[in-house]
Amino acid sequence: MAVTLSQSSISTYRDCPKKWKLKYVDKLPEKPRHFFSFGKSVHDALEYFYAVQALPPKPLEDVLRHYRENWISEGYANAAQEEEYKAEGERILGDYHRKHYDTFRIPYFTEYAFTFDVDGVPVRGFVDRVDKVGEDRIAILDYKTGKAIPASRAEQDQQLTMYQMACEELLGKTVETLTLYHLPSQKALTVPRHGKELVQGLRAQVVEVAGAIGREVFDPKPEERKCSWCDFKPHCPVFKHLYPGAPVSPAAAAAEAAPKPGTDKALAKLVDKVGKAAEDLEKRRQALEELKAELAQALKEKGFVKAFGSAFEAARQSSERWEFSDRKKVLDEIQRAGFWDKIMAPSAPLVQKLMTDPAVPLHLREKLARLATRSEKDELSIKRVADEGAG
Repeated sequence: MAVTLSQSSISTYRDCPKKWKLKYVDKLPEKPRHFFSFGKSVHDALEYFYAVQALPPKPLEDVLRHYRENWISEGYANAAQEEEYKAEGERILGDYHRKHYDTFRIPYFTEYAFTFDVDGVPVRGFVDRVDKVGEDRIAILDYKTGKAIPASRAEQDQQLTMYQMACEELLGKTVETLTLYHLPSQKALTVPRHGKELVQGLRAQVVEVAGAIGREVFDPKPEERKCSWCDFKPHCPVFKHLYPGAPVSPAAAAAEAAPKPGTDKALAKLVDKVGKAAEDLEKRRQALEELKAELAQALKEKGFVKAFGSAFEAARQSSERWEFSDRKKVLDEIQRAGFWDKIMAPSAPLVQKLMTDPAVPLHLREKLARLATRSEKDELSIKRVADEGAG
């Protein structure tokens, strides 16, 4: 079983492999939690605060308006609890804005999305904020909205280790500091970059978890504290005796949810009808893609960019694409030539813009071309030809 992991999914598997399967494979729903909704609402407001291209920063009233308009209401026990948390979020944002407005710096990235390989295992995630602190150095910050954080946590936090690994590999810069920023208290727990021991330990953990998932090792790992608030207990064999008749597998869950004979035949028929239509649509889509590829190839071979049928016309557009297999060499060449800030990140489209920019020295463009493999992509647009005289 091939999977893409995240730090949270790795933690879930280590807590309980059965829970991991029920959540990520069977995709059983979990109850919304108010603390997740609260954290996302505050994080989103801070992302909005930092989303500027030039100074000055956004005023507090704009940040609070965005916060209120994008507030997430899921998971709260009642309206009173929700209002209490909403007010707490406003306090947090107000304190944060007052503390950081005068020293505001435009971040390198906010909500930096990454996907990279850890010894062959794809891992993805998001970093709350990345700041530049030098030409080749960055600082990573992760916001926290929960309970107070022990000062020692930042020194060992695996999520920070993962962020460090991803940013150094993908951005080509050295992480200087790692920070857990506790928003309710406005305290920043900052430590130097994590050492090799923590990095190697996390690498080994990623490989171990991926291997166990690949072998489909999904045994439950009960523990009173964790199981007491787990949403998947009705589906867990450990607690089967507490939920008589509850499904314990995806197949059983589907069977339980399916309409029983004589209950609602019309609904069951409609479900099957929609499912069949979806299957037919996918088959037609695949057939269409094959026909479009055949037509594009025919146009290309004849050197045509447009052709006409009796009722339709087709146009072919070609776009160049370069694949960079050695990301490190690409980064080295760009940084050596002083063009790193031109692209901000080693993404292929941004690097490709450098290759067509006449302001970039020819020798750099030639070096990048030698590090890439050129391919051509054809795109088709199909439209019906208007009938002559119609109107």
